[in-house]
Amino acid sequence: MVTFVIFCAFLNFITCTICGLFVLLNNPKSKTNQTFCLYTLFIAIWASFQFLWLTHSSKSMVLQYILISNISAIFIPPSFFHFTAYLVNEYKKYSKFIKAMYIFAFSIALTGYSNLFIKNIEPLLSSNHYWPIAGPTFTLMFLEYIFLMAYALYIIFKKYRSAEYPERFKFKYVFYGMLIAYLGGSTNFPLCYKIHVPPFSNILIPFYTIFITYAIFRYQLMDIKIIIKSSLVYTILITIITIFYLIAIYFAEHILQSMLGYKSLFVSMASATFIALAFIPLRNFIQNFIEKTFFRGSYMQIAEENQLLRQEIMQSERLKSIAVLASGMAHEIKNPLTPIKTFSEQLPSRLNDKEFLLRFSKIINKEVDRIDSLVQDLLNFAKPSPPLLKQANIHHLIKQTLDLLNNEIIRHKINLNTSFNNKNALINIDPKQIKQALLNIFLNAIDAMPKGGTLTITTSFIASHSTVIPKKTPSLDGIGGIYIIEIIDTGCGITPKDLSHIFDPFFSKKDHGTGLGLSITHEIIKSHNGKIFAESEIGKGTTFKIELPA
Repeated sequence: MVTFVIFCAFLNFITCTICGLFVLLNNPKSKTNQTFCLYTLFIAIWASFQFLWLTHSSKSMVLQYILISNISAIFIPPSFFHFTAYLVNEYKKYSKFIKAMYIFAFSIALTGYSNLFIKNIEPLLSSNHYWPIAGPTFTLMFLEYIFLMAYALYIIFKKYRSAEYPERFKFKYVFYGMLIAYLGGSTNFPLCYKIHVPPFSNILIPFYTIFITYAIFRYQLMDIKIIIKSSLVYTILITIITIFYLIAIYFAEHILQSMLGYKSLFVSMASATFIALAFIPLRNFIQNFIEKTFFRGSYMQIAEENQLLRQEIMQSERLKSIAVLASGMAHEIKNPLTPIKTFSEQLPSRLNDKEFLLRFSKIINKEVDRIDSLVQDLLNFAKPSPPLLKQANIHHLIKQTLDLLNNEIIRHKINLNTSFNNKNALINIDPKQIKQALLNIFLNAIDAMPKGGTLTITTSFIASHSTVIPKKTPSLDGIGGIYIIEIIDTGCGITPKDLSHIFDPFFSKKDHGTGLGLSITHEIIKSHNGKIFAESEIGKGTTFKIELPA
């Protein structure tokens, strides 16, 4: 049992250190990531000094290691609750409580080197391995552990029940991972009260890193985005399994040696080989589990599946835009139908009027071509294609897109202001794609002003020889200049945290949004060698700025 506990302590130290640093390094500025790293750091310190106290025989050194280990354990529950508050985005609600818990933990830590915390150490785990005996303040730590861990798990579970996909699954795996770690750590306390229950469930603690890692890979937990482009991640995971596999063989052979009492190198090698063979099915099972769970067969297959999924949702986003276009086109199609209907009503009485027939035949041909062009535009809009650049008047394109949204603008009681630069309106673009990009931004602006507001569209031109061209757009220099479109709404605005993600695929704060509208817009502008920026202020509105090479 002692060897098993030593192995668990070493495993806990390795897994918590790797997981904590991985999360922190992926987003060092995130409070959620910082507090998660702090939480895993305290577990890693506790586990590392537990490993040291169980592998040393000097009672004085063991006592020092026990004290450091258990003092670090005091801060595990408040740091976990701290992380939980940020994870569920409710830090302000619990901030005072969190500060009070840290003060409480610190006050317990001040008694760490007195008999109030640990009365004594006794060889309870075995005749040569000591375990701490709880004092009064140690009991306070134990109660703190039960209360804070249970409270934090309750908050995560409550969030899990109320959240929607994919947030729901993030909280699900965090909850189960932390619950397993909580149950795993709980068996460290009985021996402190001379209840002879060894800490056998410490082996469960590393499993929380598996659940957290899964949530990171599958659901971008804590804003960590992993895009599998090669076998690197797969290789790292299999390497980690192999390392743990070899460690398990070593400790299993050590346990067998202590039970049978042999000391022969040959026997040790033979027994290690036998154990290695026995562990192969377990290693294969874990490897297959990772391939099927994280990679759905292989990293190539999941990459292909993700690409297909992205294409399907992009097509869905296009169809959503088509519905808006169709409602606008209904009005456009009515215009050419009016003269056609007028002609058809007069035709029976004017069959012999050649001038009438000639004049209206030209009108009908023109209006039919107009309807055909509108329908063709609608069909082309539904088909994704690379940009087909040609000279187009950007002002006409903006006006056409706004005309399609006229009903929505009126329904939402939005005032429309336009200010167009009269020069250099002709630029090389794909009109259909730019119309889609503008449509996506206009729709977002309308959605941001459900109770009315003002939508302002301005255009301007900066010549390439001008000194005011921003250095951040060197790719546009020497082409003739930059054409700038600014779209300004007076809506609800976007938080600074969300603003940095609005062009990310699948990022949406709308109840029924796919999160691909602005992502598609960004790709369209990028394919035109242009750039798009966004500025926003909560309660005041949002400005989108598009820069296109003239």
